Amino acid sequence: MKKPELYDLIRYFHNAKKKDGTLFPILGEDALALTASLSYLLEDTNFCIKAYSGTGKTVLMEAIGRLLPPEYVYTIEHLSETAIWYDSRAINNARFVMIPEAQKIPEGVMEIIKTWADGRQSVRKITDVTNKYKPTITQVLDPKYVLMAVAVENDKGSAMFDTELERRCMIMHTNPTVKQTELVVKHKLMHSALPRTTLSSMSDEEIDDIRAHLIKAIRERDEDDATVIKNPCAPFLFDAIPSAFPVSRSKVQYLLQLINAIARFYPHEIIRTKEDGITYGLISPKHNWLGLRIYLNSFVEECLHMPSHGTDILKLFPDTRLDKFGFADSETVKMSEGELKKAAKAAGLPFTKLRPVIAGLLMTGFLELDDDGKRKLYYKSPLINEPVAKINWSDLIEETKNFTRENWPKVADEYIGRCCSSVKIIDPFNGNNLELGERAKTAIDVADGSYPTVFKSAKDAKIRDYETFLLKAEGDYNEEEDNAVRTYYKKG
Repeated sequence: MKKPELYDLIRYFHNAKKKDGTLFPILGEDALALTASLSYLLEDTNFCIKAYSGTGKTVLMEAIGRLLPPEYVYTIEHLSETAIWYDSRAINNARFVMIPEAQKIPEGVMEIIKTWADGRQSVRKITDVTNKYKPTITQVLDPKYVLMAVAVENDKGSAMFDTELERRCMIMHTNPTVKQTELVVKHKLMHSALPRTTLSSMSDEEIDDIRAHLIKAIRERDEDDATVIKNPCAPFLFDAIPSAFPVSRSKVQYLLQLINAIARFYPHEIIRTKEDGITYGLISPKHNWLGLRIYLNSFVEECLHMPSHGTDILKLFPDTRLDKFGFADSETVKMSEGELKKAAKAAGLPFTKLRPVIAGLLMTGFLELDDDGKRKLYYKSPLINEPVAKINWSDLIEETKNFTRENWPKVADEYIGRCCSSVKIIDPFNGNNLELGERAKTAIDVADGSYPTVFKSAKDAKIRDYETFLLKAEGDYNEEEDNAVRTYYKKG
C-alpha cells in the first residue's frame, strides 16, 4: 500500500457518505476539513465549527466521525444537565466527544466542556438518601477532546459560547458563499441523474486505507512513551504571526498544533533522537509549509478578529496608497454600501448581510470611512494590505539548518540531508507535485513544481520564446543557466 498523502484525505471528504451509504461529499471546504480532522484527531485540539444553519457543519462533523471506529466517539445531543452524568461510563470509555449543535446544550454541560478544555476532570457530588452507609456519591467525567458545531445566528448559542470558551478552542467557519452553494446544488443535480459509481472518485479500499492510517497514528499518539514533537522551524515563523494583536498569544498554539498533526500524519518523515531518555521527533520545513498552506488565512483572520467574509470584502477594494502627507492618495477607490452590495453580489458573496461585516472591518481598522453627511464612502485602509503573512522559504530553510546544527547536533546532518534539501510535496488541495526549496516562496501562492528544471518558476516556464524570456523572466539566471534555457527553446 502506498503511503497516504493529505490529498488522499481531501479525496475522502470529496467522497464522504451518509450512514446509509449514500454519497454526500464535502465540497468547497477543503481547508476546514483538513484542519478540523488533523488537529482534532492527531493533536487532541478542541475544535469548533461556527457557521450559519444549513452550511454543512454537521455533515463535516459526521464525515470526521466516520473515520473512527464507533467505540471511539461519544456524541452529545440534547442531554440534560443530569443525564450526562448518568452516562459517565460511556463518555469515559470514548476517545473523542462530538457535539453537533452546541448552542442547544444546557449551560451546565457547557461548563463541563470548559473544565475539560483546561485538562481537568469534571466532578459532581450527589446525595443518595436510600444509602445510609454511603449517602454521598462522587461522579467523575474524565477530560475529553471535543469537536463541536455552533450556529452563529442562534442568540442563545452566542451567549453560551462565550469568550472564555472560545479561547480554549480552535475555531473555523464554513463557506456560505453563492459559489459554494452552486457546488452543492450541482452535485445534488448530478446525483439524481447518474449512477453512484460515476460520481465516486475513491474506492472503498482507498477509504479503508486512509481510515486505518489515521487510527494507527492516533494509537501511536496515545502510547505512554510516544515521541515528543519538536519544530526546529518554529522560531522562523514569526513573520506569519500578527503580533500586534494580543489574542495571537493564545491562537499561535493552534497553528503549531496543526503543524504537529501534519507531522504525525507522515510519521516516517520525522527525524527521531534521544536526549536524557526522552525520544524527540523533529518535524521538517515541509510539515510547516503544509500547515501554513492549509490554515494560515484562517489563523490570521482569527487573530485579527476578522469578521466572517471580511477577507472576501477586502478583496473588492484595490490597495490604497499613501500620498506624501501620509493620507490616502487621490486615486483611492471608495465605494458606497450600495456599490459594495453590487460588487459582493457579482463575487458570489451573501450581499444581504454586508452591514455587520463592514462595521466589523471599520472597528478593526481594515476599512476607513469618508462621511460628508450626505454619503458614506468606504475604502481600504492604506496601512493594511491583504491580511496574509508571507515567508521566504529559502531563508527559513537556511535559518533552520543553522538552528539544528546548534541545538540538535546529534541528528543535524541527517535532518539537513533529508529535510532541508529539495523536498517534494503533493499539494493537499489539488494533488499537484510541488518542490520546496529555492523555488518555493510562500505557502499561499503556490506554483506547480512539475515545470522543466531549467526554469526557476512556473511563471518563467510559461513564456513561449527566448526573446520574451529575456524581457520578462522573474528568476535570476547566471550565464550557464541562461544557456540551458536558450537550448531548451531551440529544442522546442
